[in-house]
Amino acid sequence: MLRDSQRLRAKWVKIAPHINDTVLLTSAIILAVQMNQAPFVHGWLTAKVLGLLLYIGLGMLALRFAKTKPVKALAFLSAIAVFVYIVLVAVTKNPLLSL
Repeated sequence: MLRDSQRLRAKWVKIAPHINDTVLLTSAIILAVQMNQAPFVHGWLTAKVLGLLLYIGLGMLALRFAKTKPVKALAFLSAIAVFVYIVLVAVTKNPLLSL
């Protein structure tokens, strides 16, 4: 992505993010159904779903839409930060992360 590697042109590299995003979204839906919780009723689940959508959007920006390397790098680092937030919300069940 940042080094213009030839490996980024491989077919599996272009398909893998779509598979990952589909698995994550499906997991979020299954979690909500199994727990009998509506995503926009419980704050922690809402935060996870919205964080996941932001993560996917940042990933798309980093891998597809960003034209300059600084924007790609910022989107990539932001996606990692959002991923860490999602994990912390999952562990604490608190969208504000106040322990």
